[in-house]
Amino acid sequence: MSNDLGKVSIIVPVYNVEKYFDECINSILNQTYENLEIIIVDDGSTDSCGRKADEFAGTDGRIKVFHKENSGPALARNLGLKHATGDYICFIDSDDHYEPDFVEKMLGALFKENADMVFCNFFASYIDREEPVKKLLEIGAEKEFPSDEYMRWVYGYSGTFCFIWNKIYKKEVFRDIEFRDMLGEDGQIILYIIDNCKKIYYLPDILYHYRRRKSSVVNTKQESMLEDEMWWIKDHMDRLESTGRQGLYDLAQKLYIRKIFEKYHFCTRKTRREKLKPIIKEEMKRFMHNPRISMKLRLKYFAVSLMPYVFGKLVIDKSSQDQYWD
Repeated sequence: MSNDLGKVSIIVPVYNVEKYFDECINSILNQTYENLEIIIVDDGSTDSCGRKADEFAGTDGRIKVFHKENSGPALARNLGLKHATGDYICFIDSDDHYEPDFVEKMLGALFKENADMVFCNFFASYIDREEPVKKLLEIGAEKEFPSDEYMRWVYGYSGTFCFIWNKIYKKEVFRDIEFRDMLGEDGQIILYIIDNCKKIYYLPDILYHYRRRKSSVVNTKQESMLEDEMWWIKDHMDRLESTGRQGLYDLAQKLYIRKIFEKYHFCTRKTRREKLKPIIKEEMKRFMHNPRISMKLRLKYFAVSLMPYVFGKLVIDKSSQDQYWD
């Protein structure tokens, strides 16, 4: 592919990942599509990442480095978006890496299909193995995704379809939106991104390597993660209700309650007593009176609401045998 399809801005938020940083940046520098703007945002790293970022910038003029006080990946991504001058946007986490033809294939599909966003499959990378994501494999061949269909997958398998980094976007997709400073910021912003897309396309190629790390925020801050997940799902519910998308609202409502049930046992007794129990009581009233949801499911959720701690302990495997990095 020629490099005249436009400039792609790749935004890399960085915080204390010196062990993986070189592999990440080299995977960008070695892309077969070369018309890139590489924006590294050093989010107050206390290891060698800030210095390494400056060294990389000294060897390749496509790299821009911004240093800031630590405030989390959401605000680092916002800073990257503010300074992006490309026609297209990609993100990568600084402990992950791309396949060499990630940009070439993703941009090619975006052009061919005249899409606003293209997403691909990716490898979940553990110490002892890499495996493609099964839920994405289930989609099969490349296909167009209507907006509501994409959001149905989000509410069915939230993490896999919320991730911001296995995608390429037209820059205008991010008009008037930004990441919120919270854990799981990908989930909060995804509905706003999708609402700004006229066409979404899936490419089944496995082009991204997502390193599963025990020390990542997803694995170490379960209680805070739950509170932020509850916030963004409720934010989606309000937006969907106000725009009359009842089918998606029902799916988001199920996800909202299910998240509380699944992670209830991770929280302190105080959080369960003061926050979660009142929310469950109030939300179950609405859920039980929603005629669009089957009576069978309403009764099932009602039964679970009586023993959410036991349900979470039984359903969520806290002692996974997966060999995580770090």
